[in-house]
Amino acid sequence: MTENPHLLFVDDDRAFSPLVCEYLGDRGLKTTLCHSGVEGVETFQKGRFDLCILDVKMPFKDGFSVAKEIRGLDPEVPFIFLTGEAAKENKIKGFHLGAEDYVTKPFSMEELYLRIQVVLRRSGGKAGLQPQKTEYAIGKYTFNPAARELALAGNATKLSSIEAKLLQYFCDAGQGIIDRDTALRRVWGDDDQLRGRSLNVYVSKLRQYLKDDPGIEILNIHGEGYQMVVR
Repeated sequence: MTENPHLLFVDDDRAFSPLVCEYLGDRGLKTTLCHSGVEGVETFQKGRFDLCILDVKMPFKDGFSVAKEIRGLDPEVPFIFLTGEAAKENKIKGFHLGAEDYVTKPFSMEELYLRIQVVLRRSGGKAGLQPQKTEYAIGKYTFNPAARELALAGNATKLSSIEAKLLQYFCDAGQGIIDRDTALRRVWGDDDQLRGRSLNVYVSKLRQYLKDDPGIEILNIHGEGYQMVVR
């Protein structure tokens, strides 16, 4: 079996970065998270990594300093910079340090994942990416996330991009509870609470799509989020 790629993710944002790691993990990418540049360099020295994702703006040791130290330890490992600043000078500095890509915050987690795929392929990664699941069984239904089709007894319904992302999140969670903030970040790429009403609307739409199988329920879990139960 091919070993999954191992990423080093260095970002001092303790709220968002764990959600990014969870998202990447769901897609077959093993990710080690560090919340400081010092910890990032120490962790890199102890392990083997196929790609480093470095936040630029961190206290004590910023992403550029981390990149220089990592380059001294391994001149071949690729890295991507994350930054909240779009200044041209900073991007140029990053590319001069050998960055493969530069992602400006706020970013879509799906976009970051796709950029990681490109970098790993371009660098001839030591490990192949785990293919995403192509079809899910949901009670009497089958769901193809790539085609965005939900089928029952040979009749397929085409889902919107948001509907398909949300349904795939429910499928990946098994019958576990998904919390609202994580759902917002995974589907829309942020946790803007103004999208909360939209999330409710899309959950209601999924319930309508799945109503022909009485064994499927999407439950509201008070204070936590949602749970899709298949009996």
